[in-house]
Amino acid sequence: MLKKNMRKKLQIFISSTYTDLLNERQAAVEAILRAGNIPAGMELFSAGNNSQLETIKRWIEESDIYVLILGGRYGSLESETQTSYTEIEYRYALELGKPFFALVLNEEMLDRKVKNEGKQVLELHNPDKYKKFQKLVLSKVCRFCNDPSEIKLGILESIIDIQNKHDLLGWVKGDEIPDNSILMNELDILRKEKEELSSKLEQFENIKTKTNKNIGEYSYDEILKVLKSERFNVPASLSKTGKEIETNVLSSFLKNTGILTSGITSTYANESQRFLMKSVVPTLLNFGLLERKHTKNASLKIEYDRFVLSVLGNKFLSFYKLKNLK
Repeated sequence: MLKKNMRKKLQIFISSTYTDLLNERQAAVEAILRAGNIPAGMELFSAGNNSQLETIKRWIEESDIYVLILGGRYGSLESETQTSYTEIEYRYALELGKPFFALVLNEEMLDRKVKNEGKQVLELHNPDKYKKFQKLVLSKVCRFCNDPSEIKLGILESIIDIQNKHDLLGWVKGDEIPDNSILMNELDILRKEKEELSSKLEQFENIKTKTNKNIGEYSYDEILKVLKSERFNVPASLSKTGKEIETNVLSSFLKNTGILTSGITSTYANESQRFLMKSVVPTLLNFGLLERKHTKNASLKIEYDRFVLSVLGNKFLSFYKLKNLK
């Protein structure tokens, strides 16, 4: 008779900002528990204290896998380094060579959170630090998520992938046999749940929009055709490839939805935003997809216009997402 192998329960450290990602963290915890593993994270600690930070580092050291959930916020800063606790945790896991992955909320999911929870889910105080940290995260192992079910799928699939690549220590119960059957079953269940939710969402949106297919004075198809047809060249200085590339208003609109949700202005704009103001904003204004808000800065004694995603703009994006839902 063959000797039974021991199944390892992995300890998985979940790192993220907290109050803005409660639902996403809960989805991750549920996926880890349902897979028979052990979640650990900041719920056990109070941030802002050096001794607590050292305790958190020890938990990261003792965990088998580190996972980051990156939303729209950078998080509270550690007083000495002025670096967020989330980034400190992430960099420490990299320093240790800990098996890790990141789940990044995509623009559509962040837009929904802004609509449902307000702009406090976005980084309003340290946007430059957030963008720099986001760039680091996106340069390494990560996957984008559009809803909590994709977070669960990402957790389970990434655990399987890491188990196949690494010999992890884990926690062992002597009478358990190591296999991935539990994870595979959970993946099947979650995929079916996602398909059912997507189907229900499509049915709901079809009912909701059936009697109103127009975006203001124009139909969705008319606006889509114009946004696709209006093409322009992005200069090499603003291109990720370092070369001039051709694009259209639609593609740029979708890519910069997050920026336009917060609003842009030529008065306080970087080179990229000034280019958006010139190449994209006029067309979106013509269709009412953006709205102009007059702003006064009392301290500097200046007035300027800020361009923000409008109700019609959100409606157009909802139509686009629905029609491109797979």
